[in-house]
Amino acid sequence: MGDATGEDAGLDVDAVARRLGVEVSTLHTWDRRYGVGPTGRGPAGHRRYTSADLDRVETMRRLVLAGTRPAEAAVAALDAPPDEPAAPHAHDAGDDRIPLDAPAAEHDPSRAAQVRDLARAAMALDELAMTEAVRSALRQDGVAAAWDQVLVPVLVGIGRKHAATGRYVEVEHLLSAVVSRCLVAVAPPEADLLGRRGRGPVLLACAPEEQHSLPLLALAAALSEAGAARLMLGARVPVPALAAAIERIRAHSVFVWSQTSETGDPSWLAGLPAARPPLRIVVGGPGWDLDRLPPEAAFAASVSEALDALRVVSRR
Repeated sequence: MGDATGEDAGLDVDAVARRLGVEVSTLHTWDRRYGVGPTGRGPAGHRRYTSADLDRVETMRRLVLAGTRPAEAAVAALDAPPDEPAAPHAHDAGDDRIPLDAPAAEHDPSRAAQVRDLARAAMALDELAMTEAVRSALRQDGVAAAWDQVLVPVLVGIGRKHAATGRYVEVEHLLSAVVSRCLVAVAPPEADLLGRRGRGPVLLACAPEEQHSLPLLALAAALSEAGAARLMLGARVPVPALAAAIERIRAHSVFVWSQTSETGDPSWLAGLPAARPPLRIVVGGPGWDLDRLPPEAAFAASVSEALDALRVVSRR
């Protein structure tokens, strides 16, 4: 495939980003870190994504959205035959283990231990152990890494367990409550200093009728950790309310979360208030219809990618 040239070589990175709703910087990262990138060449020698490359990138995007770590998603995407997308690992739903797409112990023993310890504490409904595990991850790794690599695998695993068995609602609720308290402790409300450094804050909101707001709390904590002002509106934010907030606080950036396909219609995003410089719109969550995202909206598959898309530099 490395010999493909001309039109057969496919699309440049900007076109792929628009087509898949992925940030250009994310595509560059997947290429540089994991080898999931373009293998074709255009007439001038520029690298281009072939149809097989697009399949791999789409597979990686799908797996990351499902909660798989990028490194593992890349391995699956590169191993998948063309036109046969890789699927997340299947797990036995007949026991009390949480199905985790977590790093293999031989690749990252420390991270794997963090995930396993939190999962075991959650299934045992051991609130003290859960709290200590979450606090430890946040303290050692920072909010973005702890959320993306420790907390999300366990939360997603519990969700899959519930979907397969209809049980463990109490586990999900208790873990969500513990994580919420720990994130608020990292970034209490008094950290929301509007207009800090002469700029409006990053505005955080769930899509209309979307009730899953825990990821917003994680991003809010990560922004505060990085020293960025933010204002979190929370769940089920009507479009007129979001537009009014953008204008009242002169927000320069907005992040909108959608967890379910019922709340993932992005058509209204293009109607958000115009600003100078232009309002930066970033969306996250598995609910969005990425094929219909307006060109001015960027998609972030993780808190780390959201910080990057919002142009916030972490202090860690």
